[in-house]
Amino acid sequence: MAQKIFPVGLGRLILAVVAVALLFWVGGTAAAQEERPEVRLVVEGGIEGWVDPHRPIKLEVRIETDILLVGELQVVQGQELSRLEVEVPAGGARAYEVVVAPPVDQRVILLRVIPEGADEESPVASAFFRPRAAAGEILVGLVGLPRLEQTLGEVRSAVSGEPITPVGMADASDRLERGELHQLSYLVMDQPRPLAEGTVSWLKGGGRLVTTQAALEMMGLDTVWWGAFPGVDAEIGWYGVGEGEVLAFDALSGHPTRLWGLVLRPAQLSGSRQIPLIEGPMSLTQAALAVESETPGYPWLPLVVVVYAVVVGPINLWVLRRRRRLEWAWFTIPALGLIGVVAFAVVGTGGVNQTFWSHGTVQVSGPDPQARTGLVAATSRARTIEISFSPDWDVYPANLADVAGDSAQPTITRSGAYQYDLPSLGWLSVNAFRRAEPFGVEAVFGEQGVEMTNASSNQVVMWGVHAYPRVAVRGALEPGATGVVGWREILESESWWQFQEAFWGMDAQDTVENLSEHWPIVIGSLVNVATESGMVDVPSFAFAVTEHPISDVMVDGRPHQVPGLKLDLYPISGDRMGGTGWAHARPLWLDEAFRAGGFEGAPVFAELWIISYRLPTDLSAPPRLAPGGLDAGFVGLDRAVALGDGEEEVGGAEGWEAWDWDAGEFVPVDIDQQLDTAAVAAASGEVLLRVSTARLGVSPLTAVITWGDVP
Repeated sequence: MAQKIFPVGLGRLILAVVAVALLFWVGGTAAAQEERPEVRLVVEGGIEGWVDPHRPIKLEVRIETDILLVGELQVVQGQELSRLEVEVPAGGARAYEVVVAPPVDQRVILLRVIPEGADEESPVASAFFRPRAAAGEILVGLVGLPRLEQTLGEVRSAVSGEPITPVGMADASDRLERGELHQLSYLVMDQPRPLAEGTVSWLKGGGRLVTTQAALEMMGLDTVWWGAFPGVDAEIGWYGVGEGEVLAFDALSGHPTRLWGLVLRPAQLSGSRQIPLIEGPMSLTQAALAVESETPGYPWLPLVVVVYAVVVGPINLWVLRRRRRLEWAWFTIPALGLIGVVAFAVVGTGGVNQTFWSHGTVQVSGPDPQARTGLVAATSRARTIEISFSPDWDVYPANLADVAGDSAQPTITRSGAYQYDLPSLGWLSVNAFRRAEPFGVEAVFGEQGVEMTNASSNQVVMWGVHAYPRVAVRGALEPGATGVVGWREILESESWWQFQEAFWGMDAQDTVENLSEHWPIVIGSLVNVATESGMVDVPSFAFAVTEHPISDVMVDGRPHQVPGLKLDLYPISGDRMGGTGWAHARPLWLDEAFRAGGFEGAPVFAELWIISYRLPTDLSAPPRLAPGGLDAGFVGLDRAVALGDGEEEVGGAEGWEAWDWDAGEFVPVDIDQQLDTAAVAAASGEVLLRVSTARLGVSPLTAVITWGDVP
């Protein structure tokens, strides 16, 4: 008979205690899991992640938390680190807007939340944002048209063969109001009401809108009727609005994919020109650094030294002799010397311990005027600087890794100010994108040439006209003065690679104060920024340079003026030249080898191009193609291909085709003959060329279309 270890009652009691303990333990674990604080991070940017690679990205960051969260949001983009102070109540959520640099290489952006006092390597929440930029596809934004999204997803452009990528734009009212649509090739919407002001600016600046005829009549646009869109089996109205266009259907649904493929064409490729005004940097920061800041000057110093020597010497001895205390000279001379040293040290330190500021700004005239600014500051001693900018500036920190000294990363305060803790010999740099200020210099284009009038109160340091590969440089313009340069003078002017020589060859030394040897670098850098970012779509523009301070910046809570140079650009389109003129190439499409990044992405090595020209709609003379550009003897610095042994350069018509708008296909074109505008020029004046560079000796971007009396 087995012996009982515990009485029955005691065993049941032990089991009950164990069960209750297990219940409490499980319950405690569940409660702990339920009460564990959680922080969630949601990041959105662009249009469903699609962005313009040459513009800053606005990220909408939403932080949700179960506990009170006080800390910082860190934004890591490559080598750049920005910190944003955050505070979210328990059980609440808060949204923050973060502006980051243009993602030229589409790098991933890391965001993480660090509580106050916590280790930076232990974030409570993190998220990634991967920006997407259209490459080898045509991005089309759809506002409230879900059925059309499936149709367009099956379309390829008849011009380039690229697929159409439709993107639905949910809750697009804010984006339409601000006009933040530059990543799109087309905007499709059917809303019969006045168009938002920001969208109108985008459209006038070169945007493309697809809508219905009924909606267009209610949008309040000032349009130019070009006629019916050619080559399609539907009645589609084609209108011009500034530099942009509108396609108006009777209805947007029910059309075959082939029709959409003929209508939707590739937009211009930004950043693919690779024709700089000057060899060198292409950044706003480098341009701002090249602007010389004014250093402390002490014109009174020689006089003070003389007076000090007189006081220590003759006057000191004269006073002591009068008092018959010459032996005191053993004390007065060292004392006066010490006082002088302290005084000079205080004055000198006060001058050296300053923060030096400079900026370089480029702004482009047009229906949608834009400006870009690079701002830098340097300090000789450690200090904290807080900078606030105008609300309409899109500001992001820039990298100064190549500059001597320590560059600082900002902390963005809750008030939106950028706070920098600068070390001794520290630097800071920010870039800003914004709408352009009113232009103080007026450029008028006529049949004879370009007339530039300085209507501002500041002196124009220099001005001129750039028409690749030519640049005509002129000297200073006083307030109220006017200067003229003719088209013929431009064609006979210096080549672009001689810009610095042309700059110093003018008479500016006698008319401009504080002329700096670095100014050609500043001006060339700003032009390069404008052309590479797509602000200027062709290398044909007038320009004016002024010493212009930025005044809408607050430093440590006080208004502050930042000195620097401002470059105003005035693009020249063909219809402004009268009976004689030229049109430069706009690249629309390059072959897959280029898009894959071959040859470090240099477009000149692409073997197949599609380029666009915009001609005046009222040409008085037949146009012709000039593959060598405006210089008859210019063969281009950009070789498209290296010829093998025994091969010769091929000229003539080989490799050139033009888009026949009525036939909807490319047809061969003879570059030695005048162009048949009836077939290859649309009612809008657009000409599309497809060029094979397999045996071509120059870059297709050097080619221009000329008319009238152009050699």
